[in-house]
Order: sequence, then structure tokens, then C-alpha cells
Amino acid sequence: ISQEFLTTRTLSFSLKSTETYKMIDTCDPKIACWTPEGDMFIVKDPEMFASKIIPQYFDHNKFSSFARQLNFYGFRKMQSKPIRKDDYDVDAARHVTFYNEKFKRGRCDLLKEIQRSTRGSSSTSVSLQDQQKEIEFLKEK
Repeated sequence: ISQEFLTTRTLSFSLKSTETYKMIDTCDPKIACWTPEGDMFIVKDPEMFASKIIPQYFDHNKFSSFARQLNFYGFRKMQSKPIRKDDYDVDAARHVTFYNEKFKRGRCDLLKEIQRSTRGSSSTSVSLQDQQKEIEFLKEK
């Protein structure tokens, strides 16, 4: 693989990650927003996000395609499920939360480090840090 190809591949997502960052940072918080800590983002209304927000930045309007692309770049979907029936919130049940250790509010300098996972590499496995983050996130719910 040529260095030019690798540079183009990194630049390609660097631009996409910048667009994704801008998308979340400027979105109506009723549709999508950062978590209070700024280390994850929540899509509160996936249907509205797909129809109104995604097409402003990408060549499609499918939430599943957006989520799949995030997955290729190491983002983890962090959905919480209520433990007790009384804790069930119909609105919150539609929320989809994404996490990537290099995608943080106020840290655009990290975006260039987000790279596409390659098949068979260790980058596709869930890191211990990711697992601990998910456990802490679920404990808070």
C-alpha cells in the first residue's frame, strides 16, 4: 500500500470526522447533542437526524448507514436498557449514544487520529478502556 493511499485514506476520514463533529456541535439539542461530559454524543431523534441533519453533510439520509460508517471508524454504540420496568422512558428508549475515545467536545485536535479499522486487526476488538467506559455509562442510568 502506498503512502499516498494511506494519507488519502486518513485525510478522507479526517474531513468526515470534522463534518461529523460540526454536525453534532451545531445540531439542535432536541435532535442530537454531546453528553454533559462531552465524551460521547447522543442522537435523541434518529428519524429527524436522518431526514434533516445527515443530508446537510453527507450524500444520504439513512441513520443505519451513518451508524455503520461510525462503526468502521471505531465508534461504539452505547445504548442503555432499563433494569426495572418502572425506569422505562419512551423518549429515552429512542436515544442512540456513540463513543470514540478520539471524538470529544472541544478536542478537534484528536480527530486526525481517527482511522478506519481494518479487518483482522486488533483495532476491531473492544478495548478494555471501551468496556470500562460502557460499564460506567450503564451504571449511571
